[in-house]
Amino acid sequence: MQKKVYLIHRRDELRGAKTLQTQLFNQENVEIIWDTVVEEIEGGDQVESLTIKNSKTEETNKLSVDGVFIAVGINPQSEAFDNLVEMDHGYIKAGEDCETNIPGIFAAGDVRTKQLRQVSTAVSDGANAITSVERYLTRYGK
Repeated sequence: MQKKVYLIHRRDELRGAKTLQTQLFNQENVEIIWDTVVEEIEGGDQVESLTIKNSKTEETNKLSVDGVFIAVGINPQSEAFDNLVEMDHGYIKAGEDCETNIPGIFAAGDVRTKQLRQVSTAVSDGANAITSVERYLTRYGK
């Protein structure tokens, strides 16, 4: 039995890479439900259904499912650094060494300006940041 995946998206288009969108659209077992949000996840010991609502028509429906994976987006939580370090549309400007324009302040992970935001790049940033912080502390005798 082939499983089906529902991609429930709050808008009428995706923002991801076009090549990945094409691959997604060509999957026979994927159904995209546009302009819709999940209102409620229902079930007992496991997920059984969703209550979904179309944001344009306000129509509400139930959708039987066996599980849910939620991806919310990638808005950086960087407000604490506004007016402190250089920023780029909410992301902290920092090089591959994770150094910002202010000595002693380092940025690592998805809050840093970079091309790709994935767990693997965030982990790499962490390793680079540790090395940079150690170098900084050694240099300034802290």
